[in-house]
Amino acid sequence: MGLKLPTVPLPRGEIEVSSYSEEEIEVEAIRLQGAIRQHQRWPLETCRSIAPLTLEINRLKKEKDVFLIAHTYQTPDIIYGVADEVADSYTLSKAARDAPQQTILFSSVRFMAETAKIVSPNKTVLHPSPEAGCSLSDGITAQDVRDLRSKYPGVPVACYINTTAAVKAECDVSVTSSNYMRICERLPGERLIFVPDRFMGAHLQKALAGKKEVIVYDGECEVHEVFTGDKVREWKQRIGDNLTVLAHPECNADVLDEADFVGSSERLIQEAIRLGEEGEPDVMLITECGTAERVLAETETELNLYGACVMCRHMKATQLEDILQALTNPRSDQIIEIDSEIIAKAQRNLAEMFRLAE
Repeated sequence: MGLKLPTVPLPRGEIEVSSYSEEEIEVEAIRLQGAIRQHQRWPLETCRSIAPLTLEINRLKKEKDVFLIAHTYQTPDIIYGVADEVADSYTLSKAARDAPQQTILFSSVRFMAETAKIVSPNKTVLHPSPEAGCSLSDGITAQDVRDLRSKYPGVPVACYINTTAAVKAECDVSVTSSNYMRICERLPGERLIFVPDRFMGAHLQKALAGKKEVIVYDGECEVHEVFTGDKVREWKQRIGDNLTVLAHPECNADVLDEADFVGSSERLIQEAIRLGEEGEPDVMLITECGTAERVLAETETELNLYGACVMCRHMKATQLEDILQALTNPRSDQIIEIDSEIIAKAQRNLAEMFRLAE
């Protein structure tokens, strides 16, 4: 495999965990290693070291009736150790909305936890790592949207879901990497404003040329901006014509032009697994490292993953200890609170997303 994955997160030893027997720890360690499916990077000894944490988190989830959801970019110990549901932004938004539990713990970045609170305002939403932001979300304010509306009166505003609740409240509809094309095509009129991702906006401009004018805000994802078309072409030369390039739409146009398939994290995982099953194992995944980790865990076939793995420092901010602490005794900054007026406006935005996407 030509893909170098990030360092395995080890326990920091900051939280005392209930006493579990050697047998319980061994059973849990074997379960973890079998689920993660990377025996060299996650040897049994490493899995034993995290087993007390996953056992305690899963015990507390049941005791406190907590639904724990995690984005694909979270680390394998969280995804396969404690998460009740793992997916991309769109699927997790629905999962938060539909979960019967009254407490949701969202292992992700801040805007995703805010989205869960918007769709479930009467539930308690916990976010273990308040400092975990997002370059897209942090790069635009509600005032920026109001300024765009003043400049282009009457033009609908679509925002990528990687935005704060306050920004969503100022926009007409949110979109995700799995539905942005479908929703933007269905918006009324011959013009639309797209915020904040300029790369995804450029992809929309190209796809909707002749149908709609797309006005784009100048924001970008700090992970996906690292990838370049030159690097993709280098790998194509090195590996040959058998290499299939799968890219996330947050990448720039030069990268997307080199891609054989463009889609959300979930779609990239599905496509990589399909290629392996159909005897096309040479795959380059152009997105955050967590996508490759899930592919390795969830396929039975041999895949050769190539390219540069870029890690999101925000997504990787959360560790098992943070989740355990938030479950045990959440701090005020780990409990998502949003002004009721912002929630009401943002709810209309997300309701429109669900309507247009389905």
